[in-house]
Amino acid sequence: MQLDAQQLSSSIEKELASVYLVSGDEPLQQGEAVDLIRQQARDAGFLNREVFHVEGQFDWNQLFAACLSQSLFAEKNLIELNLPTAKPGREGSQAIEKVIAQLSQDNVLIIIAGKLDAKAKNTKWFKSIDQHGVVVQVWPLLGGKLLQWLKHRLQRKGLSSSQQGIKLLADSVEGNLLAADQEIEKLHILFGPVELSEDDILNAVADNARYDVFKLTDSLLAGNSTRAVHVLKGLVGEKLAAPVLLWALMRELRILAGLSFEKKTTGRTEMTFKKHRVWDSKKSAYLKALSRGSLKQWQALVQACAKAERVTKGVEAGNEILIIEQICLAFCEPRRLKQYGLIAV
Repeated sequence: MQLDAQQLSSSIEKELASVYLVSGDEPLQQGEAVDLIRQQARDAGFLNREVFHVEGQFDWNQLFAACLSQSLFAEKNLIELNLPTAKPGREGSQAIEKVIAQLSQDNVLIIIAGKLDAKAKNTKWFKSIDQHGVVVQVWPLLGGKLLQWLKHRLQRKGLSSSQQGIKLLADSVEGNLLAADQEIEKLHILFGPVELSEDDILNAVADNARYDVFKLTDSLLAGNSTRAVHVLKGLVGEKLAAPVLLWALMRELRILAGLSFEKKTTGRTEMTFKKHRVWDSKKSAYLKALSRGSLKQWQALVQACAKAERVTKGVEAGNEILIIEQICLAFCEPRRLKQYGLIAV
């Protein structure tokens, strides 16, 4: 069964499925969908949680062991499999199919994956989940859907505004739902549950313009490490959540890795720009950044972001802000990856 993020809530209240696939490249909706499933599973007594990340030479026997055995400390198991690329490979595909076929009622499996392409949706493992569980795909919200989402989000905080006010808010976040969520939280703190005027939103957006993740990414693309670190410290001082910073960094680094790969294999870059919907006005900034690093270096920085994400989740020890600062410095000067304490290249 395939649902969108908005349909998940009503579906899960009726019945908790044994397997969920939550895929997409919009982090807020994906995270909230997974949180909803986790909460519903906990309420249903699935208290023993195990988390796996498919990276490098992942041992799929770990998944078998988790799904085919019972915990000594709880009656039911919640098992999460993080699949960033949405491509588990031949061994992984077979493992997922087998686990789903043998999954008992004492287990709930959540597979958290990146965006699925048409080829992935035609695989046996995807069809198996579609047949026996629930597939939730999240998409970036644009146009009227973004306005509707913002309106609903404001209402959840007891806020409202005119259509023009909501459009001002939409323009300020440029489709970034994490940023939008933070803006609404700030508006609620500033004004309480009221009807917001356009001036209220304009003033809040202007204040936020002092530091935002887009100023950070602009500095990174320009290779201005001094400015990037200054903006980063401002964002950290304003208590911007590390996942928001990582979302922004990962987006830019994935574009650069894609550009680097396309240029290396075809000599062109337009397909990557088109895929990531990069505005014409920003293409020169990406090409300037691209000239500073190699495909291997951009990929190493993506891996460094993944490490920082694991630290934020408590899966790995470390200081996520320090790692993010090192990533920013290496983004501006990829040849110094090793010097900044990241993966040696």
